[in-house]
Amino acid sequence: MDLGQRKLTKSEWEGIEIPVAQDEKEILRLILGGYEDVNIRYNKASSLFNLLKIDFSSQMEDFLYNKYFAEAVSTMKTKYGLAFIDVNANANAKIKGADQIRISQNDPSKLTAENVYEFLLLEHMSLLFKEKVIGSKKWMMHYLTLYKLDKNVIGRLNARMCKIVKRVLTEYESEIDFAYIIANAVEFVEQNKCLMKYSDTVLYEHQKTIFTTVKNKERPKLVLYIAPTGTGKTMTPIGLTKGNRVIFVCAARHVGLALAKAAISVDVKIAFAFGCASAADIRLHYFSALEYTRNRRTGGIGKVDNSVGDKVEMIICDVKSYLPAMYYMLAFNEAQDIITYWDEPTITMDYDEHACHETIHKNWKENMIPNVVLSSATLPKLHELTETTTDFLEKFPGASICDIVSHDCKKSIPIIDKNGYVVMPHYMNEDYDKVRGIADHCENYLTILRYFDLKEACDFIKFLEEQNYVAANSCVRRHFTSLDEVDIKGIKLHYLRALKNIVAGTWGSIYIYFRSTRIPRLLSNESVDGKGNKIRKVVSVGPGTSVSNETLLASKNAGAPLTKMASQQIVHTSQSQPASASGSCAIYVTTKDAYTLTDGPTIFLAEDVTKIAKFCIQQANIPARLMEDIMEKIEYNNRLNERIDELEKKLEDLTQKKEEALDLSKTDKSTYKLGGKSGKGEKKTKQGDEMGESKDKGVFKITEELNVMRSMIKPCVLHDIFIPNSQEHLKKWTDGQNFRAAFRSDIDEDTVVKIMTLHGIDDSWKVLLLLGIGVFYNHENITYMEIMKKLAEEQKLYLIIASSDYIYGTNYQFCHGYISKDMNLTQEKIIQAMGRIGRNNIQQNYSIRCRDEEQITKLFTADPEKPEVINMNILFNSKQVRWVGGEFVEAG
Repeated sequence: MDLGQRKLTKSEWEGIEIPVAQDEKEILRLILGGYEDVNIRYNKASSLFNLLKIDFSSQMEDFLYNKYFAEAVSTMKTKYGLAFIDVNANANAKIKGADQIRISQNDPSKLTAENVYEFLLLEHMSLLFKEKVIGSKKWMMHYLTLYKLDKNVIGRLNARMCKIVKRVLTEYESEIDFAYIIANAVEFVEQNKCLMKYSDTVLYEHQKTIFTTVKNKERPKLVLYIAPTGTGKTMTPIGLTKGNRVIFVCAARHVGLALAKAAISVDVKIAFAFGCASAADIRLHYFSALEYTRNRRTGGIGKVDNSVGDKVEMIICDVKSYLPAMYYMLAFNEAQDIITYWDEPTITMDYDEHACHETIHKNWKENMIPNVVLSSATLPKLHELTETTTDFLEKFPGASICDIVSHDCKKSIPIIDKNGYVVMPHYMNEDYDKVRGIADHCENYLTILRYFDLKEACDFIKFLEEQNYVAANSCVRRHFTSLDEVDIKGIKLHYLRALKNIVAGTWGSIYIYFRSTRIPRLLSNESVDGKGNKIRKVVSVGPGTSVSNETLLASKNAGAPLTKMASQQIVHTSQSQPASASGSCAIYVTTKDAYTLTDGPTIFLAEDVTKIAKFCIQQANIPARLMEDIMEKIEYNNRLNERIDELEKKLEDLTQKKEEALDLSKTDKSTYKLGGKSGKGEKKTKQGDEMGESKDKGVFKITEELNVMRSMIKPCVLHDIFIPNSQEHLKKWTDGQNFRAAFRSDIDEDTVVKIMTLHGIDDSWKVLLLLGIGVFYNHENITYMEIMKKLAEEQKLYLIIASSDYIYGTNYQFCHGYISKDMNLTQEKIIQAMGRIGRNNIQQNYSIRCRDEEQITKLFTADPEKPEVINMNILFNSKQVRWVGGEFVEAG
């Protein structure tokens, strides 16, 4: 995380102008529209009417039903004996000739369940009947899917088809077995791609609540805004600009830049206050400029008058620049029309002392904005911020304190320990009182629900139900009465409810059963050794003696004629392989465990980035001779880079002097015109022209030499056998098995050359890039970090090794994450670290791999003295307050 309070660089300015993807832009427009209508929704799926692009009429509706759906419905009725389905469509419906021509131009074979919603409904009805007629309970999965699809809002669906769906749902409603559905929720809900693909896009509940809350401007308000990571909190201010002016405060500049990029993409007018000593340092984006000069050459905006901010809808600032940003916005707006939106205020709160603390306290003390939002997934609860809320009420009498807490949970991101086992509360202690304490803690911090594995939760619920180990008032049938309640969040909440209501005297049996039958999620790859050599299985032939299977076979065939033999591959199942007892499960990310990193990039969070980098290179098993060749090329390139740096500095100096000479020339010409004295001015102009020509030659010469130098950079390439999860790599390290989901890097040669030309970068980092691995670290070479961020955004890197500074606000899409054992984190920071994983909008295979058991224990245990709680009450307070002997005391 970059906490540097400095002005934006040129590349950062250029970066925010790159438009976001179209899908993201649609979400942003939904957020903008959601401020006025919190129930806004849209669905990309098309009905037949919408696909054919024809006008709606009841005659047309009947015609389309008869032409496209009637035959399939009739076939189902006959085949499965569905007498309850009755359709009253006009068999003689007539349509206009022009419509008839338009319909005939569409190829019926191209109208499928993929692009026509009614065909999707037909498909699931057919699957439902097919499973039901053979006596399979799996029909309930299609019933559930049909139920959820029927709830979606699709424009101009065929009314006849809708009636049939509702009739089917009513017919079988009484046969639904909720216990069976929940026991199979992984397949029926979590892995049901249809539910995710065709669901309506809507606002999160926390966004609906905050939009409704801030519309009431009669009273000042402090909003405590708590929602899980990856649920749109950072984009919420874009919606707030529809009825307010917003000051967005972010300690981590990359968060502010991501918001700026999104805001510009939907035409929100923004300004920047980074590294500002006063309001004079604030800069407007071109959309926000009211007064400016025109560029005579291009016709575009030339120089902007940054002092005129009437059009600014949102100003994005760092902590240092908050007060200048506040005074700037107050110069053009009334205070009650402004919202200060403070993103991740808990950043630095885990430190006893930090350079930002004094600035934070000063900002809060001198704040004049009566509407403040404190937003974080790990923000202390209302009852924990007594000093802060009391201070706010004293400063703004009559203010309201609004507590918005959300625990949206649409996916599972399991925590896996160092031995490969999934972590769940019911595995954590044989003492039931302690288990109940863990469950209570999870209920108080429901954001942890995201990190419960749904399969483990469902297996636990199923076992309790079957064995009658759960209290009657906590059974599935008592708490699930509608399929609307069957979702991932509802099931995980019920898991906690069941865990807290175990029948007395049965916990010992339950604990022993689950501990003894526990199967590791990740297995140690024992098919190869550390160098990639296949490990040959051996069998015992006598006391103290063992030989390989191949040797036994050879002895049996001794003396027999040689024959061709086919090799036989042994596939190891999870039941046949034990978990790693050494605590090193799935740690060899560049070799034999790389195949476990699937679907997308991985982040490896560590305090000692260098140590992890060296480990990755060491374990990559690059032959010494090849490594020497790579290092020789890197050293050669480093020497070239030194010369390139010198030339670039010379070129920069010459360019600057040339610009100064041109400015002087313009001044002389202006003096000549005004004064009417030609001689002296003309002489200076000629001298300036001669100097300019001389510099042009110098610039040309240096540019030519630079091009030559850059062309001499030696490219470094590794064979695919060393690139994690390439086909050659998988063949070597996974016994030739096919792992289609294994994720590999995609880094082009130009990017490699750019990294090789960078000066001041550790050589090991350059080697890592060849392996598809990047490093996130606060480095003085900003260019390296910008390249890494671009690769991360485009999902080109296989793995990113990041320091603890990147725990907050790293919004790239990661599917897996490692939390190194050298990281000493508070409970809140552990949750923030885990929040980097699973930010995609789709359900994939995710995992958080903790290398230290203490981190897991800390996550699931209540902490009575959280440093974040103590420091927020002290710093977000106008008074001088200290924490003494377990209570807050005002300094005398």
